[in-house]
Amino acid sequence: MAESDQGAGTIPRRSDRRPRKLHGYFIVFNLIFAAIVLTGFSRTFFLPVARGTFAKPLIVHIHGAFFFAWTGLLVSQTFLAATKRLKAHRKVGSFAGWLILPMLTLGTVVAARDTIHDVRAGGGDAALSFFYGELADLAMFGLLAGGAMLLRSKPDYHKRWVILGSLGLIGAAIGRIPEISAFGLSIFLGAIASVVAYDIASRRTVHPATLIGAAILLLIGLSEERIGNTAAWLNAAHRLLAV
Repeated sequence: MAESDQGAGTIPRRSDRRPRKLHGYFIVFNLIFAAIVLTGFSRTFFLPVARGTFAKPLIVHIHGAFFFAWTGLLVSQTFLAATKRLKAHRKVGSFAGWLILPMLTLGTVVAARDTIHDVRAGGGDAALSFFYGELADLAMFGLLAGGAMLLRSKPDYHKRWVILGSLGLIGAAIGRIPEISAFGLSIFLGAIASVVAYDIASRRTVHPATLIGAAILLLIGLSEERIGNTAAWLNAAHRLLAV
C-alpha cells in the first residue's frame, strides 16, 4: 500500500510540470495586434484607398499589401494552431516565411523615400533620426521573425519569436492613433511582459526564446532615440540619402 500511495503521489507532480498549451493567449495577443494595425492605418491607408484619395506611388501600395498580409497570416496561423490543423498551419507558414525579405526591402525603400521627402520639406535632422527608428523597427522584426522561420522545427522558439518579432512593426501603427500614441513605449513593454507572464503561467519559468527575444527588442528598441540623434548617425544618413 505504501508503494502504491507513493506512486500515485508522484504522477500528478510530473504531469504538473508539463507546459500547458494556453492557445487563448496567442489568439488574444494577435487579435489585439491586428486591431491596433487596422486602426492605425485605417486613417492613413485603408480609408484614403477606399475613397480614391491615396496619392502615393505603386511601391507604397505594394509595401502596404505585404505588411497587411503578414498581419492577416499572423491571426489565421494562430487559429489554425489552436484548432490543431497543423498541416494547414505548416503550409501557410512556409508561404509566410517568403514575405519577410520583401517586407524588409520594401520597408527600407519606403522609409528612405519618405525621409528624403521630409528632409527636403524642412524636417531636418529630426526626420533622419526618425528614419533610424524605422530601420531599427525593421531590424527587430527581421531578426526575430526570420529566426522564427529558421526554427520552425522548434515550436517553442518559433511561436514566441513570431509574436515578439511582430512587435517591431507595431510602433508605426500606434504612432498613427492619437488616442494611444503617447503610450507607445508602455504598450511595447507591456506586450513583452505578457509573453513573460504567459511563460510563467504555462511552464512556471521564462523560456529561453522569450529571454533572447526580449533582449533583442529591448536592446534595439530602447536605444533608437539615443542612437538616432547621434552625430555619427546623422552624418551617415545625410551621406546615405544624399540630402
